[in-house]
Amino acid sequence: MRRSAGPRRDAAGSTYAVSSGLRLTISLGALLGLPLAAAAQGGTSADTFRYTAPQLDCSAFEESSRARLDGQTGTRLRRETLTREGVWRLRARPAAAVIRIEAWYDSLALKRESAEGTLTPDTDGLLGGRYRGTLTPAGSYTAQTRPFVPDEVAEVAELSRAIDDLLPPLPPVALAVGQRWTDSSGLELHRLPDSTAGNRMIRRLALHARAETSRAAVRGDTTTLPARQTTEEDGRVAWDPAEGLLRRDRHIVVETSVPAGGLLRQPLRSRLEQQVSLRRARGGCGGEKP
Repeated sequence: MRRSAGPRRDAAGSTYAVSSGLRLTISLGALLGLPLAAAAQGGTSADTFRYTAPQLDCSAFEESSRARLDGQTGTRLRRETLTREGVWRLRARPAAAVIRIEAWYDSLALKRESAEGTLTPDTDGLLGGRYRGTLTPAGSYTAQTRPFVPDEVAEVAELSRAIDDLLPPLPPVALAVGQRWTDSSGLELHRLPDSTAGNRMIRRLALHARAETSRAAVRGDTTTLPARQTTEEDGRVAWDPAEGLLRRDRHIVVETSVPAGGLLRQPLRSRLEQQVSLRRARGGCGGEKP
């Protein structure tokens, strides 16, 4: 696994959409698992879930992802397996009603396996590259700067927007155990019974989201094609009242159908199934200065 050697050059760019953290592309490339154990407990009071700068400043998160992508063009079938293992580091400071975020990959390993062979790109060109933006207390992220992503990395995973939905959305209202909050985009958050870890109480949320789009991207290009793409996500969030996010687990399914025409001589259908986990880790800012 590669480790950061410091900052890399940045390029500029914006909130929660159902996403796998990698682009699902027409030429069949995408990406990334773990469960959450809990003992049912919890009170009846309504509690708030909010991001704060102290929770996130000098925090570190381990990310693990595994995905299977099945595609069909005409009678040709193709299967790829994509994995990602990395460590994120974050700096955070308050700014009026939002939190200013600076984040980077401190280590990252990518792999794409198919019948043609295995790709394991050198990720050094991305390590240390800064993602900068703002985060609302409810988890809506707006990008201001995105890092440069080398072509060989983009061929396996489109990571320029990896931070956009890295942190889970939180309900903007207090929820008691059993209550739900939904919005018009198809996002639903459900307060689950609390669990215990040692002597502390862990609050838990279940997340469900569904989105549809009429365009699909081509790998290694900015081109998009008319398509029907449906993304569905189910997940769990473990939250400490003082420390904030402890763990996020996601199961994502993306189904894409592209009619023949333009770049495609035959219609294409694909299905991506991905398991992603994000766990708070030790290590803080990794020696980086503010």
